[in-house]
Amino acid sequence: MNATSSTTPLSVGQLAALSNAMGPVVDAAGSSRFLRELFDCVKQFVDCDSLHLQRARVASQHASARRVEWIGSYAADLDMLQRTMETYFGSFADRDPLNERVSDARQVELIHRSAQTIEDIELRCLIYDVADIHDECVVVRPSNGIAYSLSTCRSRRLPAFSLYELSVLKHLAQMLLPLAELHTRMVGVPLDDNVNRIAPADVLQAYLTRRSILLSSRETSVCSAFVKGMTTLSIAEAMGVKESTVETYAKRAFAKLGVNSRRGLLSLVHGHEATTAA
Repeated sequence: MNATSSTTPLSVGQLAALSNAMGPVVDAAGSSRFLRELFDCVKQFVDCDSLHLQRARVASQHASARRVEWIGSYAADLDMLQRTMETYFGSFADRDPLNERVSDARQVELIHRSAQTIEDIELRCLIYDVADIHDECVVVRPSNGIAYSLSTCRSRRLPAFSLYELSVLKHLAQMLLPLAELHTRMVGVPLDDNVNRIAPADVLQAYLTRRSILLSSRETSVCSAFVKGMTTLSIAEAMGVKESTVETYAKRAFAKLGVNSRRGLLSLVHGHEATTAA
């Protein structure tokens, strides 16, 4: 007599759909394509209008002071998205009660929030209403003392998430959040314990996404390190390569970006469309 299988049978079609959706996300980890591929993957299972990745942890010295950092986001209107996230981190990240739940998560947790239930009127008006967002699903996954979260949002063109869709997002996020953690490590941005912020690498990521510029994972890592103020030598040591190799990656990236120096890169990503530098 054959033993009863404890596995859940999946059809070849289901496996194909999952692998076709996940493959591009895995391949894009560490590159400027990651957020777009992540967004496209989620939309194949649950329709949405924007997607956000964040990470947070409780500050070591003051348990009540939580730190949250933006990994990146994707939506059709990237310019408005960038402005909204800058407003959020400048004025609301430290007072949003959602971040308390994210920071306190000790296991995978799903948080469903309707904009109408947000008591902070200023937060609701300047962040949710401005972006026409009325429903949000956040899945949190703690890892090594840091809580990574995937937020999926819907505008008023779509109904609120159903229980089935929330379940799908929770299971999907359990696969996608480890990839988000891997992507963050590949980009190489440490979590800042002192301030809620948009990470320097995310300024670069936002620019690349807005302009649909594709850099390789190594080119992205080098440019991100430059944005953080690292030297060529320190980048080479961190990557385990020669300084000349870092310079090669930088030249390739600069050619794609239309700049010819580190200063040109900084001017570009911070909104000054300079193509040369003194």
